[in-house]
Amino acid sequence: MGKDTVIHYVEIDKSDASVYDEIEMKVRVKEIYEVNGNGMDGITFQKKKVSPYTKDFTENANYKRWKRQFDLENWNFFVAFDGNRPVGGAVLCSHSSELNMLEGRADLGVLWDIRVDSGYKHCGVGQRLFQLVKDRAENLGLIQLKIECQNNNVPAVDFYFKQGAHIGAVNRYAYYGDKDAADEVQFLLYVNLYPGIHN
Repeated sequence: MGKDTVIHYVEIDKSDASVYDEIEMKVRVKEIYEVNGNGMDGITFQKKKVSPYTKDFTENANYKRWKRQFDLENWNFFVAFDGNRPVGGAVLCSHSSELNMLEGRADLGVLWDIRVDSGYKHCGVGQRLFQLVKDRAENLGLIQLKIECQNNNVPAVDFYFKQGAHIGAVNRYAYYGDKDAADEVQFLLYVNLYPGIHN
């Protein structure tokens, strides 16, 4: 991304958001948040270096798949464009009884997905997309955003913390049946959208 590049951000029509699938979703893993401790003594989180590898979510997390699995009526899609090229995206879900992540709450939204092309990371694209999601959530009358993340996506976890997120739950066995992710730990993060909501 050049210094003179101008990125345009738009909310796209969910009836045909296939352009979303043109945005890669790769995570370079160099460290993890190691989770230690059990029981009433609490748990601790510590960054631990690991042998670097790349995790590619592009084929498994995409509009084409979501359209087959879910009713997208109350989903909002945001895309960042460099010219005609989509380079980042984010998805907000709310008011969807079929989504367990929403906990049956009408005041909760889920940041279902956020991604930035590798060549555009660390340039403010993710920050702007996150703000668009927050603005839309507030316009919908939501009071919290919920985000699922894994302990091997340290840059994302740190990014969400910078946005004011706090950990609501840790599940060591969320992906136990998935051979590609069985060792990963699920973090459920929450961002309060209005003052007065306690962390």
